[in-house]
Amino acid sequence: MRYRDFLKTQLKNRLPEDIQLPSGFHIVGHVALVHLNSSLQEYASIIGDATLSFDDRIKSVAIRTGPTSGEKRHPDFEVVAGDCNTVTTHIENGVQFRLDPIRITFSGGNKRERINIVKQIKSGEIVVDMFSCVGQFALQIAKSTDALVTAIEINDDAYQFLLDNIRINKLENRVTALLGDCRKVHPINYANRIIMGYLHNTDLYLPHALDTLTQEGGIIHMHIAIQRDILEDTTSRIGEICSRKGFESQIQVRKIKNYSPGVDHVVFDINLGLL
Repeated sequence: MRYRDFLKTQLKNRLPEDIQLPSGFHIVGHVALVHLNSSLQEYASIIGDATLSFDDRIKSVAIRTGPTSGEKRHPDFEVVAGDCNTVTTHIENGVQFRLDPIRITFSGGNKRERINIVKQIKSGEIVVDMFSCVGQFALQIAKSTDALVTAIEINDDAYQFLLDNIRINKLENRVTALLGDCRKVHPINYANRIIMGYLHNTDLYLPHALDTLTQEGGIIHMHIAIQRDILEDTTSRIGEICSRKGFESQIQVRKIKNYSPGVDHVVFDINLGLL
């Protein structure tokens, strides 16, 4: 039974008949993250209790109470049902991630991208993950290829989980973790490939990513949430930034998903060589 239909059955006569129930949720380890519109906030506890019964994996239910905020990407969730201990282990493609999803942003919508990036890595590559969080990209790459990975993270909580996850997955000899702002702590003239898995004004970080590339160039995967009507202008500006750093660029744009009305989560795959 679908989640919405399950809730309708479980909560019959307990909610207004015309109310629009959520169609799904995001599960991270044992934690279900549910987005409720404003009309459902007062029913959060009973929806949470019903959600616990929907899937045996679920031990905690949290609802989103606000947007993700700041450069350190703090999510805003509140536990409304089940276990208040939301530190959990999430397994994706054989990689274990220890984290607290109500304190750390972990996007399930990027799962396909994290798996596909592994297929692009060539033997002997050196990779820098500029916004590593708990290692979603970095650990997938290190687990499945022979690449050496530097993972940079600015959020102290996420960084501690990143260190735990490197150890849990026995990747200490493949992944180096750095704490700090990637504009300040990134290596210079070092990497063949750079992952920029951050969605807000990511192009402002691009000059620092270009400094991280080897002098011969390489590939940058720049994620960003962008209005569809400025996509072409942004592509041109990326080319200009690369040119000022001495690189010729070939740019492909891929849509990952809808982000909000009129805004898409896209990836700019930037292939760079010397001018």
